[in-house]
Amino acid sequence: MAEISLQQIIFLILFSGAISVDRLAGFNIMLSRPIIVSGVIGIVFGNIYAALMMGLIFEFIGMLEVPVGTTITHDDTFGGYASSLAMVLGVANEDAINILVAIFITSLLMYPVTFSDKVFRNINKYLVKKSINQNATDNENRLILLGVILAFIRGILVYNIGFIAICIFMKYFKLINIDINNIYEPILALTLIATFMGGYLLRFLIINRLHKVILLGLGLLIGWLL
Repeated sequence: MAEISLQQIIFLILFSGAISVDRLAGFNIMLSRPIIVSGVIGIVFGNIYAALMMGLIFEFIGMLEVPVGTTITHDDTFGGYASSLAMVLGVANEDAINILVAIFITSLLMYPVTFSDKVFRNINKYLVKKSINQNATDNENRLILLGVILAFIRGILVYNIGFIAICIFMKYFKLINIDINNIYEPILALTLIATFMGGYLLRFLIINRLHKVILLGLGLLIGWLL
């Protein structure tokens, strides 16, 4: 794993909090989209190509779900953040099997990360109901500020703990010596295109979102083997 400077650590703390706020509590300027998250990380750590590769994949995976009403979609922001960071820091080697394993582990961790999203929203609901029950007036600004602070803290803790979990798993996975074609081959471009089209079409299927993820994964596996 590459060394990280103090400035980069400070950046990650602030950035992980900011993208969580953008996703959950404020801003809403699309800063939390995986392609934006990965692009910023790539610029800061000097490897924008590798970072954007991961960001694109999780941007496509995010297309599996349509955020309708109160539906809480899977946290693809974490996917873009953790996977691109794993690439630029050398946690995942730049070969096909390591990339696929990093994507798989990150995708699995999106489930507990999304659960933290639900917990955060329930806390917000509780605070609002409590304020209403107490007949508190002129309390909106305080509640908004508290929501932003909670979202910021959530991003710092959840996103970075998730990334550490990826680091731990990839450390042991690297002990397995598997040599497969390098990531920088034309087949990767075809895989990305297929992922985009598959994700875009699957999002309109009226089936459980877990089944959509499984279908997409099977399609990628078959395409990779072919």
